[in-house]
Amino acid sequence: MEEQKRLAEFWLFPLFAIFIICSSTLTVSSEQTNMQVIENDGRITGVILGSDQIYSQNWSIEENEWYSIGLDCQYCTGSIIFNGTIIDSSSTYLTGKASGDGNIELTITTTTSESIGLSMIHNASDNFTTTRPAPSVIIDTIPGGLCDDIKDCIDISRGNLNSIPSGEYHSTDFITGVLNNGQAEYIVIDIESGDSMELSLVHSSSDLKIEVIQQNETFELLMNGNLTSSNQLTKNQIVGPGYWHFDNDGRAIIKVESQSQNTVWALQRTIFNSPPITILPTNSSSNLYGHHSKSVLIDVLDAQRLVLKTSSDGISVTVKQLMNGNWSDYGTIDLAVNLNSKIYVYPGTSAIKLDIFGPVFMIELSTEDYSDLSTGIEAPSLMPQSKETNNSSWPILNIDDSSYDGQFTLPIFDYSDVYKIEIEGWEDSIHFIKVIIEGDIADCEIELVEKDQDTWEDKNVKLRTISSGSIQAALEVGRGTHFLRISITNTSQYQNSWGEDISPKQYTITTQYELVDEGEEPWFPPDENAKKWGQVARWFLGAILLIPALFVFISYQRQNQFANSLVDKKKRLEWLRKRLDEGTSTPQKSRKFLKRALQSISILEWDESCQIWGDYDLEHRTEGIALVAWKLDERLSKNKSSWPIIVGINILEGNWELAALRLDAPQGEPWSVTNVQPRFLTSGEEIFLDTMVKGNKIFLTLEIEGNSSCVDIEINGRVDGVPFAARIPKTLWRDAHNSEE
Repeated sequence: MEEQKRLAEFWLFPLFAIFIICSSTLTVSSEQTNMQVIENDGRITGVILGSDQIYSQNWSIEENEWYSIGLDCQYCTGSIIFNGTIIDSSSTYLTGKASGDGNIELTITTTTSESIGLSMIHNASDNFTTTRPAPSVIIDTIPGGLCDDIKDCIDISRGNLNSIPSGEYHSTDFITGVLNNGQAEYIVIDIESGDSMELSLVHSSSDLKIEVIQQNETFELLMNGNLTSSNQLTKNQIVGPGYWHFDNDGRAIIKVESQSQNTVWALQRTIFNSPPITILPTNSSSNLYGHHSKSVLIDVLDAQRLVLKTSSDGISVTVKQLMNGNWSDYGTIDLAVNLNSKIYVYPGTSAIKLDIFGPVFMIELSTEDYSDLSTGIEAPSLMPQSKETNNSSWPILNIDDSSYDGQFTLPIFDYSDVYKIEIEGWEDSIHFIKVIIEGDIADCEIELVEKDQDTWEDKNVKLRTISSGSIQAALEVGRGTHFLRISITNTSQYQNSWGEDISPKQYTITTQYELVDEGEEPWFPPDENAKKWGQVARWFLGAILLIPALFVFISYQRQNQFANSLVDKKKRLEWLRKRLDEGTSTPQKSRKFLKRALQSISILEWDESCQIWGDYDLEHRTEGIALVAWKLDERLSKNKSSWPIIVGINILEGNWELAALRLDAPQGEPWSVTNVQPRFLTSGEEIFLDTMVKGNKIFLTLEIEGNSSCVDIEINGRVDGVPFAARIPKTLWRDAHNSEE
């Protein structure tokens, strides 16, 4: 008994310990149920804890690898447990080196509920060179960080143009390291001409300075700009980004140095490569992204301006316009933040080139039309000089009792607009036109001009200025082309330069029209030759129109004769089989005969048509439909594995809609229709016949494939709007032996 008691006591303690451990585990899990871990771009950046909760994280580490944990909180404490022993505790930074291989556990507790910021480097090693390589020295470079499409790496909705890294600090978007001996270290990256490199310091346990050196095989250059932090970075604090551009192929050397020992750091880097030039179509709107510089070529139209808008500082755009094959300088524009900058197109310009400069930029590009009357044409300032002048560039003012909008585009020195008025009618007709101009017209006048269509002189002119808030003029004119000119009387008040963004003067034109006298309708006696050849043409065209009808008649006659010739020749299927056996016919010739015969006999009576082929293999008749089927010699198939069949359908009563012939396999896999003559749409085992009316007769030659040995034939559809189906009650067997069984 004593021995049994001691044995029970021996096992009681371990069981009790296991119970306590399990209970403890369940408690922690329960306590952490409401814990919230904060992630940004795949990286843990914080945790929200209650006073009774513990956040923990485990990872393996090798000897001489470093860890660095930054905390941002008021009441929290972080602890590092290495192989079961607490080796460090702090409320700000936990940085150290593993003395051997093992496991590290980070635990965080707090005395009150709070949000705790985290910046974590798990495994950092000191493996970068401490000697700056000479230009001619070959050294290993680090891969990764290349942005293939800038739109995938930047999100302007975040309020900045910084590239977006993904994952923890050990991902390829970051570089991590340790300065544990007070010496600067150098990281080497391959670059190509046109590359731009973005760097941001995202983690540092002490002071740090970042510089960039450009090298190729013959030279090196310490580039302008650096990233500097005089102290350790707080949780998720970022220094940068900084941008460096490279005009030559070679390598970028990142120099990392600190005045402190054992500085663990993380650097985000992205390499961007911009295409040499971007070509945009006419009237395009686009967002232009880039680093350092970007060239954009845009097709443009007259009476069009480009509008540029950016949310970044320090962006300038040099503009050139292509006129008659030569580039003309427009100037350089310094873009203001969130303000529109407008570029006006010179007359005759076909394209505009934008050279954009800035460390990083996103420019919203759009086009605006400033044409008059929304015609795509900027109205000229003067009238055509002569009748022979091509006046297609003058916008037409319709006289249809409607209103139209126009403007004086002051940025391009537009102080006068001329519109043409086209009058059509009979000779000696008289037309009354009236125009009313309203809007910003206090210093404007109009001229309504009737032109002599022979001499192009001003036949009649009405000149008017503003009165009672509008300018009105009316004139009686003949048919032909006349003009309306609207102009500013005092242009000296405008002292702007070309393209300067000043507001245009808007106006509205309202037209009224009245036909005063219709004149006399013109009449010309017909020419004798026209009468003669017109009659010949009518007979010739009439004869041509009779040709299709004659062709149809001859075709029907031939088909009818062929069908009647078959009536006296019974058992054509047996006849075809004998010809194939004797070798007097080929399968191709037999199929051709069969196709022609089936098309022809549809004009015969049903019973006569069926007797031509011989005895039925299957027959079924109801009050509304008759169905028949014959097996064909399998040598008539285009595909050796197919089974050829003839199916005849005769509609006796009713009109069918959505008709479909279905070839069902009672056993084995479903049949598949591979060929059908005449051609109908097929799907699997169905042939879609669509609409069939009373009296329709059709014979189908079809081929089916499958592993079944028999087929059931049925037809489905709607008869006079009611669903209907008919099925031949007997099964058609492919092999006669199976049929007998």
